[in-house]
Amino acid sequence: MKNINEKIQHILNLYVEDIQFELKERWNSWEKDLNTPEIYEVVGGILARQITITEHLLSCSSLWNGHMAPMVLRSLADNYINLAWILEDPLERSRKFIFFGLGQEKLQIAHQKKELKSSGNLEENKVYIEAMENWINSQRYVFLTEVNLSKWSEISVRKMAEEAGCIDFYNYVYQPFSVNAHNMWNHIAKYNLIESSNPLHKNFRRPGKFSTDADFHYVDLACKYVNKMFSLYDLKIGFSSNRLYPYKKLHNAINKLSKEFSNDEEE
Repeated sequence: MKNINEKIQHILNLYVEDIQFELKERWNSWEKDLNTPEIYEVVGGILARQITITEHLLSCSSLWNGHMAPMVLRSLADNYINLAWILEDPLERSRKFIFFGLGQEKLQIAHQKKELKSSGNLEENKVYIEAMENWINSQRYVFLTEVNLSKWSEISVRKMAEEAGCIDFYNYVYQPFSVNAHNMWNHIAKYNLIESSNPLHKNFRRPGKFSTDADFHYVDLACKYVNKMFSLYDLKIGFSSNRLYPYKKLHNAINKLSKEFSNDEEE
């Protein structure tokens, strides 16, 4: 039998092609009003972001473990909650999303100018700084762009999830994976400390790292969150198709491969 890992990667490659196709289909079928481009750019960008993150996770099996995958999955969860909240009031919240991002870019430029000036390198980096400012100007004049040091939505992620009707997703996905992303004790103690086997050490823990094999469960979760994003878009925008969702096709292919592998082992 062909190497099982090669077969799994082939299935994942087909899945990636599927989600790219589904994104293109949704984008091309969406009737757009160019008087309010913010809605389409923000929603389209968030969808593309979900797919991009997932593609990179799927292409690197060394990330399919409890050390790295939760950080990626937390980002996917955050991205989903953003879209869910934005779609409750698309125009106003898309603009809020954009303006906050532009403000953060303006703040970054200010910090870089200060650092470059103090190091005497401002002049030689002038073209780079101007390019960053022109990027902002192409959307909103720099001098009109406000810097907001609060949250882009002006409320907590939990509140966003509540208002968007996805508080369960926040509780069961976003919050648990945040423990990993923020390097909190209840992740570090489990994954980066090893308890001494000597009873005289009183359960003292030493630095270490649990070695973990690649776990396909993390891949399944990432694909599940892409599916969740497509389902949300389809419901809110009104897209429909007779095709199976890529997530369902992926499951069918993995189940078929699993049966083939089991039969080969029995022979």
